[in-house]
Amino acid sequence: MSTATSTRLAYVNYQVDRPEGLQIQVDPNGETGRRIEPEHDRRGVRLHDLRVVPTDFVTQGLVLLETPSLAVDVRDPETRDRQHTPAIETLLKQQLGASDVHVFDHTLRGFEGERVPAQHVHVDYSSDAGSQRLRDVLPPAQAEQWLRGHYGIVNVWQPVEHSVERDPLAFVDVSTVQPDDWVDIDILYPDRRGQIQGLVHNPAHRWYFASRMRPNEAILFNAFDSAGKPPVAHTAAELLNTAPEAPTRTSLETRVLVRYAD
Repeated sequence: MSTATSTRLAYVNYQVDRPEGLQIQVDPNGETGRRIEPEHDRRGVRLHDLRVVPTDFVTQGLVLLETPSLAVDVRDPETRDRQHTPAIETLLKQQLGASDVHVFDHTLRGFEGERVPAQHVHVDYSSDAGSQRLRDVLPPAQAEQWLRGHYGIVNVWQPVEHSVERDPLAFVDVSTVQPDDWVDIDILYPDRRGQIQGLVHNPAHRWYFASRMRPNEAILFNAFDSAGKPPVAHTAAELLNTAPEAPTRTSLETRVLVRYAD
């Protein structure tokens, strides 16, 4: 297939490493949707379409799936609890062979009053933050049981209400990331403090996205793995030649604790 149809050019925002460290403030002073971020390093990259170059979760921590069971009214909390969460649990047990699944966070983006797409290259947890999140979410006895085995955090990302025409989520091929590419970022929420990691630019990075994703599709990607499987760095990407009338991207990311059977 030609390059013109299998890839798209886009801009992404890498991190700029600073000796004083990096910090992001989310919803500061109660201003929902606002973010205060450090300076970024804006770079042009070529995104490879997952529809043409498919990946898998086992080796790359990233997979595009058809997920009609998730195409429900996710903006309604009752529908999420009654239909969406059980569908997520079933999906991850089937796709990942998970023995236990615990959905703990939903983040809508792009709607009025909700957060905007995050436009910086990052993963959601540092190595310490991943285990701490487990302790934060599960009861102490259950958390200690999970900590003795193989567990992880998986992000299930899906469009909401219409196809993605701008700012698609883009992903870095984990095999192209070097240890020195990572930088820690403290992230301050209104109710807690966490830590994520970002990437500095490396021309060897290979990028993926899924063209025109629909609400009946989802991408599963590895956010944290206790056995050391690398997390998948990601960001909203600014596609070149996006039509001015293209609608704002509206999406849902569902974060899930997963206990693996191995």
